[in-house]
Amino acid sequence: MLLMVLVAASVYAQSSYDRYTYKNTSLDVITNPASIVMGESFVANRSNISSFIENPANLSENSKTGLFYNIRFHDWNEYAKKFQFATGGAILNSSFATIGIAFSQFTSGALPNPLAELASNTSSEEANQTLIVSLSNQFADNLTFGVSIKYFGHSRTSTMGSVNGLDSKNAFLFDVGALYSINLNPSHSKNVFDLSLGAAFQNFGTDYKEKDDYFDTDYKYVRLPRYLKFGFAFNAQIKNTSGSNDIEAVFTGQYKWLTNPSKSERTNVDYWGGGAEFTIKDIFIARAGFFQTPEYWMIYDRAEMLFRYGFGVKIPLQKIGINLPFVLSADYSFIPINDVSLSQTNGTPDSKKLLRAIGITLQFGSSLF
Repeated sequence: MLLMVLVAASVYAQSSYDRYTYKNTSLDVITNPASIVMGESFVANRSNISSFIENPANLSENSKTGLFYNIRFHDWNEYAKKFQFATGGAILNSSFATIGIAFSQFTSGALPNPLAELASNTSSEEANQTLIVSLSNQFADNLTFGVSIKYFGHSRTSTMGSVNGLDSKNAFLFDVGALYSINLNPSHSKNVFDLSLGAAFQNFGTDYKEKDDYFDTDYKYVRLPRYLKFGFAFNAQIKNTSGSNDIEAVFTGQYKWLTNPSKSERTNVDYWGGGAEFTIKDIFIARAGFFQTPEYWMIYDRAEMLFRYGFGVKIPLQKIGINLPFVLSADYSFIPINDVSLSQTNGTPDSKKLLRAIGITLQFGSSLF
């Protein structure tokens, strides 16, 4: 029972005051399975459909129109078994503009109400949401700038279906990003080699405030995380005599800096990540990478390289008898965590060693209009 209260209270209380930054929400948690495996390091990788969430400059005239949906499960113990982050979105590439749209949400599932309401056997569900609209413009052959407009909010719903003890003044936020691409192709080579360098500044904008009746009766300023990110992506395509890819390899790396930490977080601001992806015959994909966090988590070791791995598959619909020029992709990632043994109310040990993320993408081969 004590653990239930601690898990529930930590979700409720994480944004109540300005004592620390309200991180690990739909605003900053990556749900893209490919990026998760590769160290959440897609600030310069424009080849992935949802990477505009990490840097709006990843949108370009070569971005393929399509839809995507990702889920990242955060069910690290029995009482967090319904915790999940989900993102749905689309890219529309026309002759007029390239636009990226995404909606991300964290949901906790039913949680026991802490403090006074715990005894009433009622429960609440925590959720936070981020809506993103991204645009980009190519200023030179190799240089792209982009901007994202975001809307972030937090809600709590009781088992009776009403808002329970939480009122928020939602925030409008902005990302700006740049991407510089360098063509490294040798003369007269059929193969493709290119290097991209990316940077993004995320989540600056209006103040965000909440009134949480569990902890206070007045609106309080809530510190949302602002990040500055730098990174690279190196792409190599080894082609056969017909011009299609035998092997495509992508290597990415990134440094992310929390620019607005509270006093207690000033030594916990540096995030690192990187990884590699190999695609065989434009169908089968294998990925591996690492992520390093400065945060103190029960399930992750602080400042240690956290290994991750995953796979994917691409299926042109025409190859399975559907006469449409779309490619269906599916990705799966494994996220190893510390084996934390906790006791349930019945005394049975509860532990988990892997978290998961799943993604589905449907992309068109070129611009629609």
